[in-house]
Amino acid sequence: MTDTSSSSRVSNASARLSSRNKVFKEKADRNVATYQQMETDRLIGETKIAKLRALRLAKEEADREAARLAEANGPIVVKKKKSAGQGE
Repeated sequence: MTDTSSSSRVSNASARLSSRNKVFKEKADRNVATYQQMETDRLIGETKIAKLRALRLAKEEADREAARLAEANGPIVVKKKKSAGQGE
């Protein structure tokens, strides 16, 4: 009887160990998938930020250029001379 019960205990221990290893492997696989998803989300966010930054910088540059052209092509302002009778 001792032989049968000891092999049963070994079998149960082996089954528990196998079950425990399976749980740990599943957890590790979930962690890997989670970290991969986090990395993908981070890259998507960085890409969006870079795109928006490039658009903002291009708009700012266009605005500066438009302001420069408006200043260069604007009407010439002539200051009037004060006559001797004015200003008193």
